[in-house]
Amino acid sequence: MFRNYFKIALRNIVKNRTTSFINILGLSVGMAAAILIFEWIQNELSYDQFHANTDNLYKVWNRTAASTNGPINCWPAMAPPGKP
Repeated sequence: MFRNYFKIALRNIVKNRTTSFINILGLSVGMAAAILIFEWIQNELSYDQFHANTDNLYKVWNRTAASTNGPINCWPAMAPPGKP
């Protein structure tokens, strides 16, 4: 039964080459994008998970404005390692 399904699918792909090419290309690009997005989300959620007190980790940011009407610049900041 599956053999007949594959034969019919192959005949339709050969018969409608342009449409089949567009559909297969769109499916492959969509799957590649979904995999890349999944990997990015997994990386973001696993960031700093090796620490013992993960829920107590914070990131400090510095913000400054070049002038009163200028853009606000932001960058991550932390104290250098040294004496406790």
